[in-house]
Order: sequence, then C-alpha cells, then structure tokens
Amino acid sequence: MAIKNGKMRKKGFDFIIESLAYLAGIIIFAIAVIVTLTAVVRYLGLRTPIWVHQWTEYGLLWFTFLGAAWLLREGGHIRIDTLISRLNQNRFRKVEIMDDILGFIVSAIIFCFGALHSIDLYQRGIMEVKGTTVPKFPLFLIIPIGGLALSIQFGRQFLKKIISKSGPEDE
Repeated sequence: MAIKNGKMRKKGFDFIIESLAYLAGIIIFAIAVIVTLTAVVRYLGLRTPIWVHQWTEYGLLWFTFLGAAWLLREGGHIRIDTLISRLNQNRFRKVEIMDDILGFIVSAIIFCFGALHSIDLYQRGIMEVKGTTVPKFPLFLIIPIGGLALSIQFGRQFLKKIISKSGPEDE
C-alpha cells in the first residue's frame, strides 16, 4: 500500500480485486433495483419486461466470480469452524496451507476450463436466445477472469503462510 495525500492507496493485485468487488456490488445493487421495479410493475397490473429474468441470471454469475477473490482475501469464505477451532496451532496452519493448495488447484481448473469454453463460444459465434439475443462469449468470460483472480489469491495466501513462521494469531 502507498500513502498519498494522507490516504492509504492499494496497489497491484489488491487494487484489481477491490475494483472487481466494487463492480460486483454495483451488479448486486442493479439486480435489487431491477427486481424491485419489476415487482412494482407487476403489482400495478402492467406487463413486466421480458429481459429481467435473463439479465438477473447473468448478474448472479458475474457478481459471484467478480467478488470471489476479494471475499477470500477478507476471510469470508465458508469454513468448518467447529472442526478447525479444535486443532492446535501447528495443525491449524497445516490445514490452512492444504486449503490454499486445494483452492489454488480447483480455481486453476475453473480458469482453464472457463477459458477453453469462452474461446470455443467466441470461435463458434454461439448466441444466447432468450428474452434478448446476445453472444454467449462475453457472458461466460467472467468465469476465467474470476478463476484466475481466485487462483492468484490462493497462491498469495499460500506463499504468505509458507514464508511466515508465525501462527494465524500473529498475522
């Protein structure tokens, strides 16, 4: 982090995942507004836009992958606290390292298959035909982007734990 004009500014990858998380928040807000307006329109007896359900689905996919790396950095992913809270500090650290390794592998697989699928959609020009017709490629491009960001964050956490000799309380 750099200090400029008395304010902390994040640099590099932290800036990227925070930007992705803000975009995820904007998408969540937009979904909430659109669904609320659709409910009001339906309550008034008017016809609702045909595209709302379709674009809400896309928003759910996008905000999930946009916010995943940030949520991991903040420690917000699901944990089985009843199990790991019973471990001593050494075993807890080993479980966390294994968690980072497995998370890295899984998110790298998501990145690879997401990239291959997105490239295939682009090359074949596949369209999504529902309420609106749009190319599928940009819709699914978020999967490799989010998978890559998640892989990098798992790798960062792994390296931090390997380099650090301290336990989780000292971090």
